[in-house]
Amino acid sequence: MEEGVVTQTRKAADRIALLERLAKAVILSEGVLTFHSLPTLTALNVHQFPSMKGVSTFSLDEDELAGGGAPDAMHVCAIKRRRVHILRVTNEGVTPIRDLPLPEGALVSTFRKQHICVADTENYYVVDLANAVAIPLLPISQAPNVTERPLSITSATSSTPSPTTNGPDPRQRPVVACVGTNEFLIASHTADTTLGVFVTESGEPCRGTLEWSSNLRSLVVDPPYVIALLFNNVIEIHSLHTQEIVQLIQLPVPTTPTPFSFQPRSLVRSWAGLELGSALSGANKAERVSLPLLPSSPMDPPRTPTRSTTSTFSTSPSATTPGKDSKKGLATKTLILGKNSVYALAPLTLVVQADALMDKARYDDALSLAKQIEISDPKAAAEVSYVYLRLAYHSMTETLFQEAFDHFLKSGCDPRLVVRMFPDLRDPLIRQEESVSVCQGVRMEVLDNRSVDEYIMANLNKNYSPHLKPDVATASPTMELRTMLKMTARDSLRAYLGKWRAQRRAGTVKQETVGDSRKVDMVVDTTLVRLYAEEGRSADIVALLDAPNDCVIPAVEPQLLDAGLYDLLASILLKRKELGKTLDIWTKLVEGVYVDEKFSGGVRKVFDLVWGSEDRLMVEKYGLWIMQRDRTLGLKLFSDPKQTIVFDTRDLFGKIKEVDAEAADLFLENAVLQKRGSDSGLHADLIKRYIDRLRNLLMESTINAHLRAQEAEYQSIVASQTSASPPPPTFLSYLASSFNPSSENASFDQVRLKTILFLSNSAHYDTAAMKKELDEMELSGLRGLTLERAIVYGKLRLDRQALSLFLHQLHDLASAEAYCYQCGDPLLPSDVSIAASRLSLLLPKPKKSSSAKREADNSGRKADLARLLVQMCLTTDSSSDEPVMSRIQVARVLDTQGIHLDTLEILPTIPAAYPLSLVEHFAERSIRRSLHSKQEACLLKGLALSQNMQIGDLVTRIHVKMGPTVQRTGPILGSGTKTDRENPSPFARLAEKKDKEGASPEVDEVELDLR
Repeated sequence: MEEGVVTQTRKAADRIALLERLAKAVILSEGVLTFHSLPTLTALNVHQFPSMKGVSTFSLDEDELAGGGAPDAMHVCAIKRRRVHILRVTNEGVTPIRDLPLPEGALVSTFRKQHICVADTENYYVVDLANAVAIPLLPISQAPNVTERPLSITSATSSTPSPTTNGPDPRQRPVVACVGTNEFLIASHTADTTLGVFVTESGEPCRGTLEWSSNLRSLVVDPPYVIALLFNNVIEIHSLHTQEIVQLIQLPVPTTPTPFSFQPRSLVRSWAGLELGSALSGANKAERVSLPLLPSSPMDPPRTPTRSTTSTFSTSPSATTPGKDSKKGLATKTLILGKNSVYALAPLTLVVQADALMDKARYDDALSLAKQIEISDPKAAAEVSYVYLRLAYHSMTETLFQEAFDHFLKSGCDPRLVVRMFPDLRDPLIRQEESVSVCQGVRMEVLDNRSVDEYIMANLNKNYSPHLKPDVATASPTMELRTMLKMTARDSLRAYLGKWRAQRRAGTVKQETVGDSRKVDMVVDTTLVRLYAEEGRSADIVALLDAPNDCVIPAVEPQLLDAGLYDLLASILLKRKELGKTLDIWTKLVEGVYVDEKFSGGVRKVFDLVWGSEDRLMVEKYGLWIMQRDRTLGLKLFSDPKQTIVFDTRDLFGKIKEVDAEAADLFLENAVLQKRGSDSGLHADLIKRYIDRLRNLLMESTINAHLRAQEAEYQSIVASQTSASPPPPTFLSYLASSFNPSSENASFDQVRLKTILFLSNSAHYDTAAMKKELDEMELSGLRGLTLERAIVYGKLRLDRQALSLFLHQLHDLASAEAYCYQCGDPLLPSDVSIAASRLSLLLPKPKKSSSAKREADNSGRKADLARLLVQMCLTTDSSSDEPVMSRIQVARVLDTQGIHLDTLEILPTIPAAYPLSLVEHFAERSIRRSLHSKQEACLLKGLALSQNMQIGDLVTRIHVKMGPTVQRTGPILGSGTKTDRENPSPFARLAEKKDKEGASPEVDEVELDLR
């Protein structure tokens, strides 16, 4: 330690104050106030910083000491015998800014902004500098101290103390302290005790009052405490908020005073504070370090923890030198000044007190202390977190899980630290390479990485071993207790995560305590859903997932399935557009593999979801599944015209055939009849399936009888026809009208109608092979498919055979006429439409050919077929010389096909026995058509003659206006060559006549053909 003389009087300094922001010091010695530089205490230039004499006391602005005011200036209040001076100190010098009279002077003062609290020899005052008003408060002493005055040491080398008997009682000296931003605390002595009164800047009392058991020697306010040094060598500490005594400190009193014994004289508050080291405060235990979240093995040496980049401690920010990476520890702002020593009055930190209480098993007291500090000192968050963590781990050892998880929540720790205690909830989100930030004081507990079950077993062994037999792990009572404790732990975990999640959403969780917030949120939300699933709390799961969340759905699927929440899981997956998984669950619910009463909709629900999919493979997979359970919906999925997906018809047909043969037929029908597929293989497959089914059905006697009954009934209808009755229906119309889906022969009628429609509509099957197969069936005795044979014959242009079937076997003249009119197609569109509607088939409208050549060919074929039909109708029976058709039918044929017949050719073929009335209508129509043609020719001839006369008149008028020049050789403008003379041109061009002025008249130019 170095000594130096810095005062002008070379006397000891009465008081030294530091202007820290200006790096200057103010020293009062023997009434002289001087200014010095720091840290050398060299006197400053007296011209800029003049000294001030006659100063009794001075004080600095408390607001500026607390960090307020301008950064480049500070104010000093210097009080002389009868005046008060306010000085403004900057780096450039000292400037007086206020000078007010103070008649009684002052012994002590406290200065803050525009107010000074001073005390003279008798009273306290509050001086309002702005209004220059002094407000009297209380007397310094309200009653003298009647006890004997204390001894004083007159010399540093003298060992004999002497009593002080003259002058004011040193035990009742004035004491003033600044409180907060607008209060002062003054001490008024009453005999051997002292009363503390809080007053505002206007002199009004506030708060409560303090009472000290002895006269005050010194007083400081260090929020939240008021610290007083008494003359009886006791330090009393009061709460600033409750005015109650919180601690008494008895200072040691030497039996034989020496110059080096501890002799306390005053208390001093350091605004910057002093750092006393972390060992005394336990602050190192509250430091945050990074540890592996899942240590590889309890026996492996843990990795060296690293200090977290961010940590919070209850120390002053200015207590550490900027740029110095030192370990923070216990900080104090209150010092005890002795004659030859300085002591620090350091409060016990929360960590030290809590550790001491918990070491004595006073956990409730430690908890109460932590709650108190948490409310009163927000800066002690790190220490509070440490205490809660220690309490949490202690509660875990006692299997008080609800209490433990409440402590974990209050500590603000990373929730993964709690979730990892449940091994079945770790995967897949908590991995070994991850780390967690924790307090250094619980490092061993974290590295121990004990599970909830291990805590339970350790507690059971402690309480019941070795009393239970054979052992704690297998004894029935402890096994049951173990199960109950596990359930309690999971319930407590669920409650903890719910509270933590609510705090996270409210924004009250500290980021520095939870690491990667995204990962933490994923662990919390996923674990919560798992726990909700275990308890079947579907409403809570829906509420969590409907709100913003970070749940990892694949990680919770097993728990939802195990809990039987199949419909809930499917709805979650559907919202996430995972259609495949959703359909898989729904199909299993329909099949009964899964059972969930909340599921409804069945196959229709699956269909609706598949219908909206654009994935062809998915539609095929679940469409086949639908086909097995609802043929109608399955066919609609694959065959509806609104379906936008294009399928491979042959491949899909094969798949449907494996599932449902009848459904495959229906699908193939749709592909061929509605979509008119051009794949001849599909057509061949369909017609083969139809014919095979018809062959099998015709082998049954009942079907054979039914077929014969149909033909007989139709023939009776035709035979009952009269000239007055309407024409009989076609055979197809008869079949369609007699079709009854509920009859015992409905399957045969249905297949036959479909076969007829297919044979007529399709042009992509092998007609020759089909003719062969139908003929073979006829020869084998499976007769009755006459209409089917006639259709195939018509496509092969075997017109005579086809018409013969209609006329001689079916006796269906109407179909024969349609055959002729439609060039080989015997089915009328109206009959096809009726049959399709009875079968619920949507047949497309046939396309009409617009080719002129095709129309001409059809016209010629129609005439040929009409003549053939008439010839066949008029063919006579060798036994009776009568046509095979009735006279009424012959007359009808002549009427309907007369337009294509030559009257002169047909009349000789009509039997002479037929009455004239039979052919009267035919003859009339023929003659009418002949007359119509003749009159039409006359009209055309007259029109042509009229046009020729019109042209001749026009030529004559032109010839009158223009004289012709006849050129008999060469072209119109020929050159008169030999070639032109040998080939005279048959054309003449009329030469132009010009008017008198030489202009050509505006006349039409006509080129005449003289050939």
